[in-house]
Amino acid sequence: MNARHIFIEYTQAIDRGDISAAAALVHDSFRLEGAGLDGIGKAEFVAAMKAQLEAFPDYSENPTDIREEGDKVYFVAHVSGTQKHTLTLPGMSPLGATGRSIHLPPEPAWVQVRDSRILIYHVDEVAGGGVKGILSQLGWSWG
Repeated sequence: MNARHIFIEYTQAIDRGDISAAAALVHDSFRLEGAGLDGIGKAEFVAAMKAQLEAFPDYSENPTDIREEGDKVYFVAHVSGTQKHTLTLPGMSPLGATGRSIHLPPEPAWVQVRDSRILIYHVDEVAGGGVKGILSQLGWSWG
């Protein structure tokens, strides 16, 4: 499977709230670059995504401008969702359900695929984006 196909499968799994299917598409040597959780590996990433999917049943990265170049897929993420349940990100105090919708600003990003799984997920830092943006839109401050 090509890199674009892997990325689309991952995105569809996230949109369905299927963390098991999404996790199966993440490489064991995975690393996240940016999004406020820079440098975390597969276990931490899957835990963070699980927490977001549980808190935001309609969570989506809404990728646009998807283009494949070799083993990388470039796109713009437009993260959105409505917090209907407690958000319990690893290492943070639980944030009770607010009922608020989030709509992060467009975040240029790319993934690199190796062995039919996502090896690197890179998100450019954008004001109001990443985990800080999510927390801010929920009325919480970072830190």
